[in-house]
This record gives sequence, C-alpha cells and structure tokens, in this order.
Amino acid sequence: MPTGRQAGASLRIDAPSPPLKRSDPQGGERVGWGPKGDPAVERELPAWLRVLGTGLSFSIFGLLCLLGVTVLFPAARLWGGREGGDLRVQRVIHHCFRFFMKTVEVLGVLRIRVEGAEALRGPGPRIVVANHPSLADVLLLVSQLPQADCIVKRSAWSNPFLAGVVRAAGYLPNDEGEALLEACATRLRQGRTVLLFPEGTRSPAGGVGRFRRGAAHLALRTGVPLQPVTITCEPRMLMRGVPWYRVPERAGRFVLRVEEPVSALESDGAERALAARRLTARLREGFQKRLVYTQT
Repeated sequence: MPTGRQAGASLRIDAPSPPLKRSDPQGGERVGWGPKGDPAVERELPAWLRVLGTGLSFSIFGLLCLLGVTVLFPAARLWGGREGGDLRVQRVIHHCFRFFMKTVEVLGVLRIRVEGAEALRGPGPRIVVANHPSLADVLLLVSQLPQADCIVKRSAWSNPFLAGVVRAAGYLPNDEGEALLEACATRLRQGRTVLLFPEGTRSPAGGVGRFRRGAAHLALRTGVPLQPVTITCEPRMLMRGVPWYRVPERAGRFVLRVEEPVSALESDGAERALAARRLTARLREGFQKRLVYTQT
C-alpha cells in the first residue's frame, strides 16, 4: 500500500477521530468502530494476521455467492411474498452483505462507522450516488440498503463468482446508454432505489476521479433528488491497482456518511445537456469538499 508521501497525498477523514455514539438497528447505541462490545475488533491485529483475515474474507464472500446462487436466491423466488423475485433476491443480498461486513469487522480486517443510515431505509424512489475509494464500497452500501438496483460493470456478467448474483438480482450493466437510463427511470417510478458510482471505477489515490453524467441525466429525467453518500477510509486499502494482500499499517477505518440530498431542477430540450453538466459538476465539487486531503 503506498504511503501518503509516495502517493503525494494522504486522506484525513473529515470527522472526529474519537469513537462516536450512533444508533444500533438492534436497539441501543453503538460506540466505536466495531460491533458493540466486541474486544476482538477493538484491539489492533498484526499485519500478517490481517493478511490472513483478508484472504479468508475473500473465501467467505465466494462461498456466500455460491450459497446464494444455489440455495438462497431460488428459495427467495419460490417462497417469497407478493413483490417481484428480483426484489426478494436483493433483500437476501442485503442480509448476506450485512453478515459479511460484520464478519470482516470481527476478523479485524477493517472497521466501519455509518452516519445517517436511517435516511437510506425509508421508502423510495431514491438515487444513491457515492465516491468509490475501495473494493469494499458496494458491499458496504448494499449492507445498508434493504433494496438496491445496482449499476454494475459489464465484466461482472462473465465473473464466475458474480455472474449468478447480478443476474438473479436484476442488476443493470453500465454500458447500455439510453436503454440503461430508461431502465433506471422505470425502477424509480416503481419507488425503488438505484445505486451508482459516478466515477464508474475506483477513485484515484489523490481524490475523486472524473464523474460521468449518467446520475445527473437520471435525476433530471425523473425529478428524483440525488442522495450522496461520502465514503472515507483511513488508511486507504483495497485500492485500484493494489494487491489485496498489501495491507496498510493498521485496519482501515471506513466511514459512510449520508449527506443532504441534491435536487435536480427540471430542464428539457437544448438545456438538458447543459443542466446535466452543471449538476454533475456540483455533485463532484460536493464530494471534493467533503474529502479533505493533506499534501505531504
């Protein structure tokens, strides 16, 4: 993992570093980064144990995908309620990812704090947009979203671990242009949540990358506000181009902060393209301001 000096910048989380109290979905308040009162997570593990824990985490994830495709997803489709099969599968994925992220915390690989998660759990429609600093971001967000239609790279459909998951959940490939926008708009009209990363790939080491305009076009077309979620990780881990076994000096502290929604003013005709550019620039500027980088 490159150090802050090697990368030219190191990330400082724009939040208090001492543990903060937060709501626990199971009741009561949670304090700190890990599961409530779990001493295994509170202590820092040596690097070699975190390498083993990271490798074990990838294995557990692969087993969860296999279990989902062979048992859980078919069962959800057969014995679910009135809602569509893809929605039932998405709820199963949500619970699997919650279990997985808690397991990774217990293994001491990373620590997680979520601020404002209740804003993600009410009824839709909702367009969730987030920056993308690490490989874990999709898992972190879906673990907080009871239902999410994810926009996924086309390569996932040929990945032996992910292909069955993305098909069963009805996720959408990110390379279909106008058809993708209309598919997302249709799901928003049904009161669903659409999750996408405007960068389209993991963020560069020095900040956020170039934002694509798909989220802005979708918001302008439907009138649904954008719901930004800022993800920070200190020290950085699971970055683009960095092997998974290159662990940082300590477990990464992930913070997911749900921000105020960004409204999209209606525009049409010749003004739509300009409005999309302006909204995309405003969205990216907001993420840049919330992510504080210190030059070294």
